[in-house]
Amino acid sequence: MVHHTIQIALPIFRIAFPGCQALFAFDNASNHSCYASDALLASKMNRGPGGSQPLMRDGFIHSKQRPQSMVYPENHSNYRLRGKAKGLEQVLKERGLWKKRRLDGFPFLLECPTSNNRSGCDPTIPEGCCGRVVLGQERDFLEQKGRLQEELEASGQRVIFYPKFHCELNFIERFWCSAKYYTRENCQYSLEGLRETIPLALDSVSTATIRRYFLACMRILEAYRMGLHYGTAEFRERVYKSHRRVEDKSKW
Repeated sequence: MVHHTIQIALPIFRIAFPGCQALFAFDNASNHSCYASDALLASKMNRGPGGSQPLMRDGFIHSKQRPQSMVYPENHSNYRLRGKAKGLEQVLKERGLWKKRRLDGFPFLLECPTSNNRSGCDPTIPEGCCGRVVLGQERDFLEQKGRLQEELEASGQRVIFYPKFHCELNFIERFWCSAKYYTRENCQYSLEGLRETIPLALDSVSTATIRRYFLACMRILEAYRMGLHYGTAEFRERVYKSHRRVEDKSKW
């Protein structure tokens, strides 16, 4: 995704609109928010030094107004630590955040135990109840951006992400659905077949059809704005049956 955006989409934009700044808008898909390999992510850190944790870029301790290296220097007095990731405990100690737990006197856990696939962190402790939560609440970690956004902004462009919402509220999803249906019906299920079929699939959805998809999404949004609940008779009447008898025709 990053390669396609930076190496293909951005050069096309620059040719089409020379001297302009692009505003890229992405939906909230998980692959759009993937991080660079050296991103500041507390969830990727071990408690101690080394191991499989990544070598992260420098952080910044805002409370002390100075940068912080996440890697031990190559000239460190302990040769076993040279060039290794510091680990969460050392990073927190350098920030003055490695504390004793309030009640039981034991050091911070790396991460609170989970149950039923849910976080075991205590939300009543505002400063955090385990090491990863405490570090993750630091400003430089909170402000960590995904790789896609970082590279586009480094190229002088702007990026926004749509809020998370149901696919029925985005008419482009209906377009993709029609295009994929055409592809499934007309593809020989080979790489060459896909290369030949996909452009035809995209062209198979007419402008008039796309407009109908857009209007359908607008009716759904209008129903939600009116306070109608999904699945009720009033919602269905408004969205699926009465679109040709809307009182204010100017809306459509």
